[in-house]
Amino acid sequence: MPNEDVDLAAGSGNSGVAPGAASSNETLPAEHIRKGNDARSTSASGSNESDTPPPAHGVKNNDDDPDDENDEELLERMRGDAVGETMYSRRFILQTLMKLSQQEAIETLGQELEDELCKVWDMSVSPEVVTLLLENDAIELLMYAISGSDDMRLYEILIGLLGNMCAQAQCVEQLTANAEWIETLLKLATCMDTCMLIQLMRVYQYIMVHVTSGKEQFAIDWYVCFAAFDGSARNLGFILQQSVSDDLLTAALKAINAVLASCALIEEENANSTVKLKPFAEVFLVQELCDGVNSSFLRLMRDDKAKLADDVVAEDDGQAVEQDEDEEDADVGYESCSPKITCDVEIIQTYLNICTILVQLPEAQASMDVYAPSIVSCLTRILEFLLQPQQLLPLGERQEEYLEDLAHICSRLNYFYQKEAFKNLLEVWSRLRQHIENYTEGDADNNDFEGEEDEDDSPKEQYVENSSKLLRLLACMLVKAKNTEDIQNLHDIDANKIKLFISALMAEQDVLFSKAHERLSDALEKKSGQA
Repeated sequence: MPNEDVDLAAGSGNSGVAPGAASSNETLPAEHIRKGNDARSTSASGSNESDTPPPAHGVKNNDDDPDDENDEELLERMRGDAVGETMYSRRFILQTLMKLSQQEAIETLGQELEDELCKVWDMSVSPEVVTLLLENDAIELLMYAISGSDDMRLYEILIGLLGNMCAQAQCVEQLTANAEWIETLLKLATCMDTCMLIQLMRVYQYIMVHVTSGKEQFAIDWYVCFAAFDGSARNLGFILQQSVSDDLLTAALKAINAVLASCALIEEENANSTVKLKPFAEVFLVQELCDGVNSSFLRLMRDDKAKLADDVVAEDDGQAVEQDEDEEDADVGYESCSPKITCDVEIIQTYLNICTILVQLPEAQASMDVYAPSIVSCLTRILEFLLQPQQLLPLGERQEEYLEDLAHICSRLNYFYQKEAFKNLLEVWSRLRQHIENYTEGDADNNDFEGEEDEDDSPKEQYVENSSKLLRLLACMLVKAKNTEDIQNLHDIDANKIKLFISALMAEQDVLFSKAHERLSDALEKKSGQA
């Protein structure tokens, strides 16, 4: 399998993923959509006059003589060549597969074959087309073509086509039954081509989607191959560490989340069975992957100012940069001069899911201290995102999940005190407290904190409960701080918030709160004495 020395930054555009139609019982991720406008990933139909895949053989053009054939004959010819109830041509698909099979070695993908393969890629959104492909041993042909080629564009097209096919459980069943094919897909992670890697990450993700619907054997087969193929987790981490493409980082994080969740579930359920799996921590708890998850998340969570700087660099490198100049800031009260963190909220939950899986491992307790500073930096970034207008209040299910996962992750770390983390967490807690004091149930006019215009449907008890959880987490941060000097450096935090926090600690009858109050008071007294 080639290891192309291609700059990962070169493919920072859209991926060109063809949409995959989920089966009636399963739903695939929303990004299972082909983006045909990317210069690298555009389909062959984009290079022709029409962007529509070829119809079944026998369809007349509007310019044809209507007397050439009667309508019934045309319909019969169309039905005979159509794939199921679609208008896609069976003959075209099979001829394209035949052309691919006749290529002994594809060093450079020809334009004609590329165009035809891209059209089949487009067609593979249809479950009926996938069925036709499977009936004609398409997986074996695709994997054979990949193993015999060095062309990255061919890799991208065939892996993208395979990803669409993986929407059907039957395809995944055939694919995962062959360990050599899985190993080939794992080895492809070493190819440094952004567009191809985006398709590969989605193949990983789509396969694991089926595990949650009862296809556990898929995860077992992949788990065994991940364990047997040395460096598989490190390769995923390397992608996260080296790529500057947001599209690839997003796809990789989602794929890793799906893989870790499925494999962790399988290991737990098979703990007492005859299936002897290599320990999960040995396979996935590696430095490259852990560091990569944290560093890639921080990059995706960079603010608009940092993104603008990246755009300037991209322009200097001669890359096209698209900006929506008409986009308006919908956040009420947000200062336009302040850098704003804009991020897909799904990315935040994906990171929290990955981090939760890793820190809850018993084997991780000793090693997680190494990654604790990076993890806390990521959690701090999430808090900064929540403190932006309209992100925290009204408190909904999404925000509650963030805070709950954040508290759980911190509880699994032996040490997680950082000034910025404490400062932002204290700000979140104080806003919840203020909202509780101003809360009037069912009265939207009295719930205008942070400028929200919608009525707050969340009950007051919900705010009280989350405020209490954060207060306990703040107390735990103080108690776990390594030394008093760390706590002293709080001079830039609003004094009123510190007083409110101290009062809340004193009001709680609990050993943890008493220790936290004692530590904070001692630190502030020493700071005052030094002044």
